[in-house]
Amino acid sequence: MTNSTVSAALALFLMSISAAAEKIDCSNTKKSKQEISSQTIEPGDRPDRRMGQFVRVDISSSKNSEWDGAQQMVYGHSDSLASEGTHAGYSMATLKSGEKVWARFEGVHYRVSKDGDVWERHTQGVFRFIAGTGKYKTIRGGGHYRGVATAAGLTEEDSCEAEY
Repeated sequence: MTNSTVSAALALFLMSISAAAEKIDCSNTKKSKQEISSQTIEPGDRPDRRMGQFVRVDISSSKNSEWDGAQQMVYGHSDSLASEGTHAGYSMATLKSGEKVWARFEGVHYRVSKDGDVWERHTQGVFRFIAGTGKYKTIRGGGHYRGVATAAGLTEEDSCEAEY
């Protein structure tokens, strides 16, 4: 075989793989359902540093019927100086089919104080799918998120594209 024949065969093979991948719009709106745990520490290196860990359950609302109503376990860490900081973690979404999808996220946040004890925590960041089960076993893709948390809970908008 010549190099051009091998190259052509490889190109056809790669095109058939990408053509076979199913693409989906997994964009959704999430609302917090339950806080499982939350812990904050002040390590003492700076008087305004707070670090935290949390586990919560979110519920998604999506135009994609399989992702609509998905329950997501979110495991996160945050590091804040004064009213802003960074956060990162993992999530596991259980879809309507029972299949699971894992993602890694990271982003930034800032807190806005309002009248009295009222506050808002604004977040934004990116996420990438890292694993899945069933038909989502080879999932890849991700997106970005933007949200607002208050004492009443979290609302987050996720723009998401994936293929599997």
